[in-house]
Amino acid sequence: MITSVRNDLVKYYVKLMTSKKERDKEGLFVVEGEHLVEEAIKANVVEEVMISDLKYENQFNVNYKYISNEVMNKICDTKTPQGVIALCRQQEAVIKNFNRLILLDNIQDPGNLGTIIRTSDAFNFDGIIVNLSTVDIYNPKVIRSTQGAIFRKPIIKVDLKSYFSVLRNNNVLIYGTSLFGEPLSNIESSEKMAFILGNEGNGVSKELLDVTDKNIYIEMNGMSESLNVGVASAIIMYKFRK
Repeated sequence: MITSVRNDLVKYYVKLMTSKKERDKEGLFVVEGEHLVEEAIKANVVEEVMISDLKYENQFNVNYKYISNEVMNKICDTKTPQGVIALCRQQEAVIKNFNRLILLDNIQDPGNLGTIIRTSDAFNFDGIIVNLSTVDIYNPKVIRSTQGAIFRKPIIKVDLKSYFSVLRNNNVLIYGTSLFGEPLSNIESSEKMAFILGNEGNGVSKELLDVTDKNIYIEMNGMSESLNVGVASAIIMYKFRK
């Protein structure tokens, strides 16, 4: 059993939890909690599991180590860890279908990104493309917010504007979201559609809005000027679900 928070392996796990640079360098990330560990095992991306609660003994058919509660608390991002974490390999994402896609322009809040990933899974979108400035998809708060959907949805990080050529080569109609444009209720479903959602404070950049096929907005009856980006994504994905 690992009992010291100064153990080199413990320090390594803490780095993976707290540092995007370390996660990118190693091609690894850490998930915590029974449900996420189970989803990671189903996705066949788990390197090893660490447990501090004996109820998880023999529950997972993978290599595991014992650690103390103190060590588990040191590693985990949550205040009350469930007693199980897994070291996972980052996935090489491939988008096979282009029927329904979400594009994200500089999303900064981990909870918002996780919600969008989870919602894309719920409404059967084919994948997500995020720009280079969007929050790390392997951020612990993002992973928790996805509730395991991160293991089922391909997510690609690229320069969005350059990716437009790929979309157009696949006959995908690209819709920007803006305070101005055509009402969402006027938009008819097409075979292949992609929707851009933008930064929490600034929305989708003008550079992208200028080169979309069409820009749309969600009609609202109240006094609020805009919606949370996670809520807006859910409305759009529900309307155009497959």
